[in-house]
Amino acid sequence: MKKTIAKVTVGLALSGIAGVGLSAGFSSSAGAAVASAVSSSTTPARHPLHVWLRDHRREVARHVAGISAKTIGVTPRTLVGGLRSGKSIAQVAQAHDVAPQTVVNALVQAADTRIGRAVGNHKLTQTQGAEIEAALPGALTKVVDHVHGQHAG
Repeated sequence: MKKTIAKVTVGLALSGIAGVGLSAGFSSSAGAAVASAVSSSTTPARHPLHVWLRDHRREVARHVAGISAKTIGVTPRTLVGGLRSGKSIAQVAQAHDVAPQTVVNALVQAADTRIGRAVGNHKLTQTQGAEIEAALPGALTKVVDHVHGQHAG
């Protein structure tokens, strides 16, 4: 159970981070690495990643906002204000003369650190860590490009 929670935690922190939707995490091999068996009952079972995200979305969003704001050179409050006004993290970054890829790179680096720690603590295997790390740039680019209030279809 402890290992499953660690997988879900790291998977979430790396895939669907800021409420972009979980499609990024499930469409990659990293999503498969963190997925556990879903029961086949008559009611659709919630994937553990969905449940974890629902329970921790604010904490995860705060981490993303903090890292992004620091990279852009603004306060988290300023960044969140921009997001609430209908901008993406990428648009806020560009408005402050920071390339969106710089923000993605900072988020990937922070996530890589957490993955390395999870692998080092034997909560993830090397293979799982590598699969998640491979999916990070694409998933986090979606997070940075996401405009608040828009949902993937």
